[in-house]
Amino acid sequence: MRAATAQYLESLSDAAPGSAGQPVVAFFDLDRTLIDGYSLTALAWQELFNGDMGPLRFLSLGVMFLKYGLGRLQYEDMLQATVDDITGITEEELAALGRQAYERRLARWMYGEGLALVEAHKKIGHEVVMVTSATSYQAQPVAERLGIDRICCTELEIVDGRVAGGVETCYGAGKVTAAKAYVEEIGAELADAYFYSDSLEDLPLLETVGNPVVVNGKPRLVELGTARGWPLLEFEDKGSLAEA
Repeated sequence: MRAATAQYLESLSDAAPGSAGQPVVAFFDLDRTLIDGYSLTALAWQELFNGDMGPLRFLSLGVMFLKYGLGRLQYEDMLQATVDDITGITEEELAALGRQAYERRLARWMYGEGLALVEAHKKIGHEVVMVTSATSYQAQPVAERLGIDRICCTELEIVDGRVAGGVETCYGAGKVTAAKAYVEEIGAELADAYFYSDSLEDLPLLETVGNPVVVNGKPRLVELGTARGWPLLEFEDKGSLAEA
């Protein structure tokens, strides 16, 4: 564990309680924050492995994932293209696909430091919530392993038990909306909340909470976080949670 992360974990033990005894919420991003990579790619790999996606379509999606990583494609476009490929399958089949993707890949991509942070927040009585642009089918197995009970995520349109093609994303400003709804539900304040993320796309929520933290940050977010004095953490303990 890198020194900055260890020091930050130690400092959490002295974290102040919420305003006037209100609960404090720690929000966590998923992709590249709690896991080393994108859960959407793990889902696509699993489709290919199961024989549910042809190699040419997989290659096409791979190009889109690359463009997104380089900032040349909007997340919503990449997500919609992936959803188009699974439209018509049952929700039960999608849940099984997500579980398979976790067992074959995501479990090995998880960071041990992520679990340590979740446990540190819980130890001082904070509420822990995953807020992610991924769907629950990708996020749920990871959340279960980390002991996170609440997920705010992208929702797929389900009609008669099948994926119908519509998507309601939890992305960018949408994460602020989800976070506000949650703190209002439990009587907390975003001014007291924490948010851990790697990406500049999450800047709206990072700027809204009282305790923004950059984790495995992309260069532009690291530059911004440095200028604003935000904690900058780098995780390196990958794969140990799959072995536990």
